Order: sequence, then C-alpha cells, then structure tokens
Amino acid sequence: MNIYFALGLCFLPFVLSFAGFKIFSKTGFGLLLIASLLGLVAVLPITFLQFYFSFLIPTGALETQKDVARLFIKVLIFNGLIEELLKTLLIAFIPAKKLKLNQFLICSILMGICLASFESAVYFLQNMQSANARGVELLYNLIFIRIFTADLIHSACAGLCGLFIWSVRAKSADGLGIVFAVLIHTVFNFFGYVAGSIHWINIFTILFAIIECRVRYIHQIPEEAASSENETIIVFQQNEEPGDKRKKMDPKAVEISQTKPADFDKTVESSMLSEKESKKKR
Repeated sequence: MNIYFALGLCFLPFVLSFAGFKIFSKTGFGLLLIASLLGLVAVLPITFLQFYFSFLIPTGALETQKDVARLFIKVLIFNGLIEELLKTLLIAFIPAKKLKLNQFLICSILMGICLASFESAVYFLQNMQSANARGVELLYNLIFIRIFTADLIHSACAGLCGLFIWSVRAKSADGLGIVFAVLIHTVFNFFGYVAGSIHWINIFTILFAIIECRVRYIHQIPEEAASSENETIIVFQQNEEPGDKRKKMDPKAVEISQTKPADFDKTVESSMLSEKESKKKR
C-alpha cells in the first residue's frame, strides 16, 4: 500500500480548489493561504473537543429509540455544534476589509475543504494499521466517497458560516446561515452512522447544502450593493473670478459629500444652475 499516494488523494480536492480559486478568481494568494491555515488550525480543537465529549455521550448498538436519540444528540454536539461553531469562529479571522462578498465566500469554502482533507487523512491513518488486503481496498473506497460527500458538506457548511460572518459585519445578521450549517452537518453524519438503505438521503442533504449556500449568498448581494452606494464621493470645486489668474485651491473649496450617486447628480445640477445665475449677475 502506497501511503503517500493515499494521502495525496486525501488532499487532492484541496489542491485543485486552491489552484482553481487562484487562477479563476481575483482572490490573492495570501488570503487563500490564510484560509487554508485556518482550516488546518481548526483540526486540533475539533479533535480535542470531540474526544472529550465522547466520554460524556457514549453510544452503542441502535436497539431502541433511546439509542437512536442518543446517537442524534452525539452527532449534533460533535459534528453540528463543535465543528460548525469553531469554523465560524476561525472564519472571522479572515481579513475582509478589502474583499468582496464572492471573495470572502471563496476563502470560507477553501477553509472548509482544507479541514475536510485533513479529516480524511486522519481517518486514513487511524485505519491503516489494521487494514489487510481487503481493508486497503475499503480505505481507498472511503477516500473516494469522502471526496464527493464529506468534502462537499464541509465546504458548503463553511460557506454558510462565512456568509453568516459577512452578514454580521454588514450589520444585517442572517442567523439562518449558521443554523442551517449545524443542522445540515448533523443530518449528514447521523444518516452516515445509521446502517440500512437510507444513506441515499445524504444525496439530498448535499444538494440542499449547496442550494442553501447559494440562496444565502444571493440574499447578501443587495446588502453589499447598498453598502457600496454609501461610499464617500469627493467633489472638488474651485472658485475663480473672471480675468484672475489661476490660484491654488482653497481648502474650503473642497467639499466632501457622503451622498448616494442619485443625490450626487442633483448636487452637480444645482451647482451648474448657481454658476449660470452668477454669470448673469456679472
């Protein structure tokens, strides 16, 4: 078994995503690197907290409804609350002053993909020691399955967490983003643990996560447009008398107006009218 090839498969989605975002978007290399490092940093506290809470909520065979309920609570705490809340906390450290909404979303998604890749590598290393010839085949199958399932869930949920952080910074908090991230991750892992023919539900869970990420993104576009309209518009005016030589601009002649573009047109129009009236008086 080639361990390096297997680990390379675990990180293949992250490498392709990083390269694709760098080539096809205007997001800087440094920001993508910061998002990737935050995904790596998230692995340690998530692993520690999940290990700690595993003693508080033991799970065994699913024989009764209480066992199923206990498993759901465990998954809700482990995968829903711990992972998504820590993602949200770390995404808040992505510098977003000069970023647009789509660039911030890209950084959030890349952070989730990086976390998912490290998670796949951890699963692989944990099971490698006890793997026989048949087990090796199963491990490769696990890696391929995670690329198209768990990696997508992590990236979509990280995107939802990122959109929540963006909405908070824009002073229009959209709590549905973080709520859906927690619930989607919980449902996905819950049905992943439960044996039977209901695993197909996770296909709909993945599709719902992607669609909801798109819906939350569209919901934030008007907020971004509204904030850009309120940018400061600087209007320079210079007072001159007929026949006078050009003088240095008087600081009082610089008018700084924080108006919307629509109001700016009115300001220019009124300025032109006042200039015509002054010429008539002369």
